[in-house]
Amino acid sequence: GEVAKLDGTPDELFYLLPRIGVQHTDDNFRRQLTQLYRLLLPAGGDVLDLCSQHDSHLPPEVTYGSLSVHGMNYLELLSNGRADNRFVRNFNSDPSLSNLADGSMDAVLMAASIQYMQRPVELLRDVRRVLRPGGVVIVSFSNRMFFTKAIEAWRS
Repeated sequence: GEVAKLDGTPDELFYLLPRIGVQHTDDNFRRQLTQLYRLLLPAGGDVLDLCSQHDSHLPPEVTYGSLSVHGMNYLELLSNGRADNRFVRNFNSDPSLSNLADGSMDAVLMAASIQYMQRPVELLRDVRRVLRPGGVVIVSFSNRMFFTKAIEAWRS
């Protein structure tokens, strides 16, 4: 169906090797994303970056209250020098943010990863739960993807 992947091997195996320094989008996309964050993310706010890596693409001159990063490879998350908190979870088997309190985040980001989510509605419900009133969610994507790991709805 719509959430089927060509590569059915466990996502944990696909992300086993860290891709530190590998950029999954082009320079222009990253510049535009950083500018969008500059405009929409509150300075001093608590930010959650889902499906993160070594770089959250946040504006370097802005200070945030905290940055929590989620991903599939802990070594990649460790290389994100701005992160205060890190956690690994396969959202395709457990699309929850159970480790985060209700209303604990001012912003939630997901860059270039929504195309891999097999249970996006469940995940976004929990994103809503952890957002503070007036919080912002930014889901971005480009024309690049790991084609065999993207769900059918994105590939077709």
